[in-house]
Amino acid sequence: MSLPLSGIKILDASRVLASPFAAYQLSLLGAVVIKVENPLTRGDPSRHGGIGRRDAVNAAMAASFLSLSANKRSITLNLATKKGQEIFRRLAGEADVVVENMRTGTMDKYGLGYADLAKLNPRLVYCSITGYGQTGPKKSHPAYDPVIQAASGMMDITGSPEGAPMKSGAPVIDMSTGLVGAFAIVTALFERAKTGKGQHLDVSMLDVSLMMMGSIATDVLTSAGEPKATGNSYGAFLPVNRLYRTGEGMLWIAASEEHQVQRLLKAIQRTELALDPRFADPADRPANVAALTAELEHTFAQRSADEWELLLNEAGVSAMRVRTVPEALNQPQLRTRDLFHTFDKVSGIGRPVTVPLLAFKMVGRHAEVRTPPPALGQHTDEVLREIGVSDADIASLRSEGIV
Repeated sequence: MSLPLSGIKILDASRVLASPFAAYQLSLLGAVVIKVENPLTRGDPSRHGGIGRRDAVNAAMAASFLSLSANKRSITLNLATKKGQEIFRRLAGEADVVVENMRTGTMDKYGLGYADLAKLNPRLVYCSITGYGQTGPKKSHPAYDPVIQAASGMMDITGSPEGAPMKSGAPVIDMSTGLVGAFAIVTALFERAKTGKGQHLDVSMLDVSLMMMGSIATDVLTSAGEPKATGNSYGAFLPVNRLYRTGEGMLWIAASEEHQVQRLLKAIQRTELALDPRFADPADRPANVAALTAELEHTFAQRSADEWELLLNEAGVSAMRVRTVPEALNQPQLRTRDLFHTFDKVSGIGRPVTVPLLAFKMVGRHAEVRTPPPALGQHTDEVLREIGVSDADIASLRSEGIV
C-alpha cells in the first residue's frame, strides 16, 4: 500500500537539525529526499558534531545526523558556484518541494530563491526555515536552538527559582520547528492539489518557540504579568502537580483536577487530608502548598517510586518515576509502538544503528524505512545521471570542486 507522500520529490538544501528533521519526517511518509551537501565543508555539520561514539563521528555519522537521515539520497554540490547553481535549478525544476535554512537572502543571492525557482517550476513548494523568519530587523541573524530558547524567554522560566535560566536538555526548538515545517509543507501540497500552484513557506524558530509557550504568552499579553521559573512544579496554582521524593527514586504526579486529587488521597490512604482545613478547599491549597507537599512526601517515603507509580496509575492518577534516558528507551511500553528501526550496519560504522521514526500511527500502514543514512555524496553520480549529466561531465565537475 503506497504511503501518503509517495511520488513527492524533495530537494533538501538544509543542514543541522530543524530543516533536515522536517524532510526526514516526510521521507518516512514516502517522499524521496535528495539531500544537498557542500563538498568543501565535509557536508552537513551534524555529521561531525554533537553526541555520538567516536567511531561514528570519525565516519561522518554522528548521532545527530544518523537520527534524521535515513531514506535520504546524499549529493555534494557547491551552491556558491555558477555550475552548482545551474545543477540545483535543474533538480528544482523536477522537484515538488525545496527545503532550505540558509540565512535570509542567501538563496536569493545565488539565484535560487523562491521567486527565481518558481519561474522554472510554478508548482514548487519552497520552505525556508530560519531563526527569525524572512521579515523583521533580525531576519538575517544566525540562530541555534539554545539561542532561540534565550530569545523567546523559554530559558528564563526553565529551572529552579534559584538556578534559572536553564536550557532544555533536548533540542526542543529544533525538533518542534521541524514538525511545524513538515506540517506547513504538507498543507501547501494539499492546497497545490486544488490550485495547481506552489508557494513560499516562511518558518521561524522564534515564532515556533512562542507558539509552544502559547498559554504563557497569552497570560503575559493579557495581564502584563512576568512568569518565573517554578522548578519541578507547576507553581502554587497547581499544588499537586510536581515532583516528589519517595523511599527510592523521584516521582512526578500530575493531579491537576479535583477528582484526581481525591483519587490520589484515597489511593495512598490519606483521605483525612481532604478534611484538613488547610487543604479541604482547593482555593486554600496554594497558600499551604509546602505543608501539603511535606504531608504527601511523608507517605511517599514508605515505598519506592516504582511501587507508587503502579499503584497510582491503576487508581487513575497520572504519575511516573523519573527515568534516565536508557531506562526510558528500555521500558516495555515502547516495544509495542514501533517507534524505532534498527539498521544492521551503516556505511563507515559497520554495526547496528537504531533511529527514531514517526510519532504517530496509521491504520494498516507503517513508516517506510528504505535505506540507511547515506555517506557524504553517496548518490551524487546517480542523481546527476538522472537529470542527463554525462559521466565525463560528472568527472569534470568533481575535478572543479563543484560536486
